[in-house]
Amino acid sequence: MSKLMIFLSVLAFSLWLGACQPKEVDLLFETVEQRDASGTGQIYQDTQPGLIVIATPEETASLGGLVTSEAQAQLQNLNYNIYFAIAIFQGRKPTTRYGVQIEHITRKGNIVTVHALFKEPQPGEPKGDEVTSPYHLVRVQKGGPWKQTITFNLIVGNAIVTSLSHYIP
Repeated sequence: MSKLMIFLSVLAFSLWLGACQPKEVDLLFETVEQRDASGTGQIYQDTQPGLIVIATPEETASLGGLVTSEAQAQLQNLNYNIYFAIAIFQGRKPTTRYGVQIEHITRKGNIVTVHALFKEPQPGEPKGDEVTSPYHLVRVQKGGPWKQTITFNLIVGNAIVTSLSHYIP
C-alpha cells in the first residue's frame, strides 16, 4: 500500500507542478500597416530582420520615417493601457516582391513569440529594381497582467531570427 501512496503523491505533485506553469496564450492583433516600402523615402537599413516594440506614445519616434505618417498617427493615438505595437522588418532588399506577414503572436509567461512569414520573389518572377524594406506593423491587445520586461522572439520558419527585451507597462 505504501508504494501506491508514494505513486499517487508523486502523480499529484506532478499535476500540481504542471498547473503552476504558465500557459501559452494567443494574443489578438490587428494590422496597422503592411507594406514593402514605407512611402516616406526612408527604409530600414539593416539587411537582417528587425523587430521594434512600441509600448508608449513616446516610443513611436523609434520608427522614424520607417512607416507612413498615417501609421505614426495611429500609434500616437493608440490606447497603450490596452495595446502595444510591434513592427517586423524583413530587412533591406535589392528588389521588389519581398514581403512580411505576421501569422500569429503568442505569450507564455514573460516571453512573446511572433511567428511570421517572409516572402521572397520566385525564380523568373518579374521584379522591380527598387530597394525595398518590407514590414508589418500591428497593434497587440494586452489582455491580462503585464507591467514587466518581456522577451520578444521573432520566429520565421522554425528559427528565431531576432530577439529583444522590452518593458511593457
